[in-house]
Amino acid sequence: MTILRFLALPFVLLLMLAATVRAEPLPEPVNGVTFEEWASANGRIANHQDKQEVIAVLGLDMHSYEAVDVAFTEALKTSAPDGDVMRVFGEAFGDPNRGRFAKTEQVDIEGKLATLDDYARVQGHLQAATELKLDPAKVLEEHNLTPYEFSQEAGRWVRVMAMEASKSSDNVMKYNVAIERYRLEYLAKGSKN
Repeated sequence: MTILRFLALPFVLLLMLAATVRAEPLPEPVNGVTFEEWASANGRIANHQDKQEVIAVLGLDMHSYEAVDVAFTEALKTSAPDGDVMRVFGEAFGDPNRGRFAKTEQVDIEGKLATLDDYARVQGHLQAATELKLDPAKVLEEHNLTPYEFSQEAGRWVRVMAMEASKSSDNVMKYNVAIERYRLEYLAKGSKN
């Protein structure tokens, strides 16, 4: 999975929450691993948990895990963007404590972007980085975030903004203004380098 996929995840999830989900069967387990466990494993790996540890929890060796990864990645590629497969993947990726992982050390990241201003700063920096053709992973590192952590925190703030938008468009405007302010700040800094 690419970093852009992780960064886009909160926005995809928000769109999926608003849309009707198309019913489709989930892929059958591969090498004893369910689709949800695989998605949770990906969430843990994206959060920099050691891949060998993740695979060990699933009771697999690297070769067996690669077969699981290939099969489920193909299932994602052929699934409907508004279907159950994509929905379940997003939910399980966002909850790395599913299946066998429920009995392991729990992953909890809420609070790294404690305020809207914290979120706006990182989001504005990422937008500036895109324009400046900078590596988004490096931007997240500057803010002490992994792509997975950012996807989780951004998802939370996107939901907050969606709730606020339903109350008043003025609330959404102030969020956009904050993000834009940081985007311009980071663009100015980046253009001087």
